[in-house]
Amino acid sequence: MPSFPAPHHAGPRRGRNLRAALLSLTALCTPTLALAQEGADVVELDTVIVTSASSIATSVQDAPASITVIDQSDIQAKGARHLQDVLRTVPGLNLTRGNDGNSQVSFRGLSSNRTLTLIDGKRVSSRNTFARHYQGDLQIVPLDAIERIEVVRGPMSTLYGSDAMGGVINIITKKATDTWSGSLTTDFAFADENSTADSRSISGYVSGPLGGNLNLSAWAKLAEIEAPEAPYGYSVGRGDVITPLYASNGTRTKTLGARLTWIPRDGMEWGAEAQASVDDYLGDAGAHDANEVTKKSLGLTNEWQLGQGHLSSYLRYETSANESWNSTDEVWNDAIDYDTTTLESRYTSQTSLTGRQLDYTIGGLIAHEKLSDPQTSDALIEGSVNTAAIYAEGRLQATDALSLTTGLRVDHHERFGTHVTPRIYANYDFGNGLMLKGGYSQAFVAPDLRNLNPNYEMGSRGNGCKPYQGPCTIVGNPDLQPETSDNYEIGLNYQGDRSSWEVTAFYNDVEDMISARRIRPAVGDEPALFQRDNFDYGKTAGIEFGLDYRVMDDLTWTTSGTYIAKSEFKYGDFDTAYPMATTPKWNITTGLDWQANDRLNLSGEVVYVGKQAGYVVEDGLVVGDEEQASVPAGQNSKAYYLVNVAAAYDLNDTATLNVGIDNLFNGQPETDVSYRENGRLFTLGITTRF
Repeated sequence: MPSFPAPHHAGPRRGRNLRAALLSLTALCTPTLALAQEGADVVELDTVIVTSASSIATSVQDAPASITVIDQSDIQAKGARHLQDVLRTVPGLNLTRGNDGNSQVSFRGLSSNRTLTLIDGKRVSSRNTFARHYQGDLQIVPLDAIERIEVVRGPMSTLYGSDAMGGVINIITKKATDTWSGSLTTDFAFADENSTADSRSISGYVSGPLGGNLNLSAWAKLAEIEAPEAPYGYSVGRGDVITPLYASNGTRTKTLGARLTWIPRDGMEWGAEAQASVDDYLGDAGAHDANEVTKKSLGLTNEWQLGQGHLSSYLRYETSANESWNSTDEVWNDAIDYDTTTLESRYTSQTSLTGRQLDYTIGGLIAHEKLSDPQTSDALIEGSVNTAAIYAEGRLQATDALSLTTGLRVDHHERFGTHVTPRIYANYDFGNGLMLKGGYSQAFVAPDLRNLNPNYEMGSRGNGCKPYQGPCTIVGNPDLQPETSDNYEIGLNYQGDRSSWEVTAFYNDVEDMISARRIRPAVGDEPALFQRDNFDYGKTAGIEFGLDYRVMDDLTWTTSGTYIAKSEFKYGDFDTAYPMATTPKWNITTGLDWQANDRLNLSGEVVYVGKQAGYVVEDGLVVGDEEQASVPAGQNSKAYYLVNVAAAYDLNDTATLNVGIDNLFNGQPETDVSYRENGRLFTLGITTRF
């Protein structure tokens, strides 16, 4: 698949005309791309090497999955301040704010908790210290330390196990260098809307030799997003309870990490890594900090070339703690702790089968997870689980044009026994840069330790109570079963000299979907009681597409988008289908990038966020005798637009100045929707390299 740089757009338009223009641009892709293919006598195929979509390193186009790569040059050209700034360009990925105000990443109409975040192929578990309101794992590594981000759309449970049902974001950090080099970035953002706040940060990365075949890489970041000074609105709940709504938490972040790499001889490498960070969640309107989240990790790695094969192993320990402020007693509550220890090893090699090349991988892991949560419920929620897995994947070059990839993973979960996850994928090369891809895979998600605990209780104002109106109380269920899915995709991918494009159709059929079922209606002042349970099914289907077209040598047009044709789940015997997640039916990003001269790069983009997929109209839908079906919080009934403009100017060979305006026209969803995008934000930053 093509690697899509951040898209840009030269100027904004409003209303229905802009929507028509966006859709027209998308429609124009087909003839434009057909001409591009027909005229491509000499094709430059993508040479970016990726590892997340397969256990075998391969190019983006040859990868047996739908994958997008965002490398350091894309990040620099965008002048990105956060990973979210460039993730909007990924087909099939949705990036909007949830009803808790935090930015969420989801794929193909599935909920955000079906997205797995990895750092150098290793899963991050910090979010488990939160029952909700977690700010996310995308800011753990500073942008200065990132080599590239590999984004795999679609399930990857065969390689990565549970939670990889929707997709995988793998953050690949820079490797140690033999000469000293690095970068330092400072940036500021100034807001003029109460849906966001001012921010500032400084981050850096350095790498070089220490002698004796020993290299050091280190990174650090200090950042603060101020808390909003006032709410952007108010919600009225049951009993006319008025709740102020804030766009997001303010945060103060401190991160420090280092890696030692030792190469005792050719074909062998040892690594030792440590990282620590503290995130302070700032209180609203000048109140005391609400949470302090501490994350620490230690890891040992080994890379060993064995003949034609390669053995890769790691041992990693991660611990996270989340303390919340008790405003009544003015003390910190006991922390929520989550610890994970993982040992994984995989061997990759190649052989010949019936005269054809077969690349293969075999691997296994063991992991231990432990939770202690004294905050979420009145009772202490604690528990641990041991898991183990073995897996194998092979890729056979069946003919000169056809390659077949098959994989199988066998997981053993301490509570749920053995689970088998298969995968099969095919690539057919038509030549001249055109590739047909398609495959089938299964995925599963094991219930987490909170939802399995009968003492677990969580209050919800509405989104967790659907299809009933909130508020409600949700309790755990020790009889929960894993959620499984059957997943299909088929698509075309083209890589040419002046253009690259892709279009993929997908269908996900989820069984035993983990949700919550009402077991008691509201009684007086007592809210309704819900229990975690497995629903019969949930389904999503749609089309994702992307284009990278070099209009002129110095002008590039980029478009990416997703159309969700189906997003629904059924609750018991009710006839009404409800949306799986707060995902827009249409999500399109389009823009231009212009290299005005050797020093100046100008860019702009328009993001179209459509009406909620599977939007439910509240009026006339009756559940039971008295209550109407609730519209899940976060649904937007009308489309809105985000317009971003930016400029990057090279002050000299080692320093770049970045300026921009995010959300130029303060595009927002309808006022009755319980989330807000960041408002208009003026950005200024400078990066120096040495």
